[in-house]
Amino acid sequence: MRSLLFSASLAAVLVISGSALSAQTNGTAGAGSGAAGRTAEKLSGALEAFPGGGRPQENTADLRREAAAGDPVAENNLGVAYAFGRGVERDDAEAVRWLGLANQAGLAQAETNLGYMTEKGLGVAQDYAGALALYREAAARGNAQAKARIGVFAENGWVLPLDEGEAARWYRLAAEQGDAEGERKLGNCYYKGRGVRRDYVEAAKWFRMAAEQGDPVAENNLGALYHHGLGMKQDYAEAFAWYKRAAERGLPGAANDLGVLYEDGTGVEKDYQQAARWYQVAAEQGVSRGEFDLARLYHTGKGVPLDYVTAQYWYSRALADGERQAELGLKELATIMTPRQKERAAERLAEDREARVGAVAMRVR
Repeated sequence: MRSLLFSASLAAVLVISGSALSAQTNGTAGAGSGAAGRTAEKLSGALEAFPGGGRPQENTADLRREAAAGDPVAENNLGVAYAFGRGVERDDAEAVRWLGLANQAGLAQAETNLGYMTEKGLGVAQDYAGALALYREAAARGNAQAKARIGVFAENGWVLPLDEGEAARWYRLAAEQGDAEGERKLGNCYYKGRGVRRDYVEAAKWFRMAAEQGDPVAENNLGALYHHGLGMKQDYAEAFAWYKRAAERGLPGAANDLGVLYEDGTGVEKDYQQAARWYQVAAEQGVSRGEFDLARLYHTGKGVPLDYVTAQYWYSRALADGERQAELGLKELATIMTPRQKERAAERLAEDREARVGAVAMRVR
């Protein structure tokens, strides 16, 4: 059986963008005191916590009116709406402006959100030191998400000295307040033995807590523990269920893991067509292993038509993305493809490169 990726890199970035930047909701930690604390009690009706299961803002007119009247919660939520382009056209500068106003009014969640925008350089110059200062202030006021972000800074050595023990401490503080990112990150610490003694049982505990909040990376990681019997009894059906939840939330690595189970018939009836479907989902989002696995199916005609041109295309993508095993597949294809097939494959790769360059140019504009 092929090994599954147990990664929190790309997938973690995706989750962070959802969990670190949040709308203020009733009962959110760090609502502050005074005006900020009082206005936290009256969240604009149509706006739910988002993303990660929340729905887009449906009544931005009300939100704009409340924000214009100086309601810090509405200011924060309008800033989040602009950051994600939900109910309004995405505008990072406007997001920063509204988050800044909410922060000036003393809303800890807005301070955390502003820290995240500063950390990523969205609508404002990227500034790790400035982001950390905002996180520290928000954490001192009890914001759990800010505590988790401080842990990330300590784990990566951003501004702070690299200190895995300190990172684990901050993740625990966030996790004990029920923050999904803190729970997941603490689970990672236990899984890898970073800053704490390696303990798969504890890793499973914290992954489960984050997964039950809908964190897709935690769902995928919990699936991996079930798959490999780490910290719990091996259970392929449970692995399948958690991978599927994460994949359906859009986590690319989970889509590939789900494809593996379908191809192997582990925890689910063997189904090459479903395997190909999920490998395609992963491959189209740049998962190198998904690109490789999809190429194999086209190479052998399992679940998809036998297609050497498409197989070469995905092997080439996988190799370019660091999947060294793809090199062998390309060598095998070179011995069986016709000159015309090789020409078509080269044309497709050239078109793909042009499309990628064009996409990058559009983002730069």
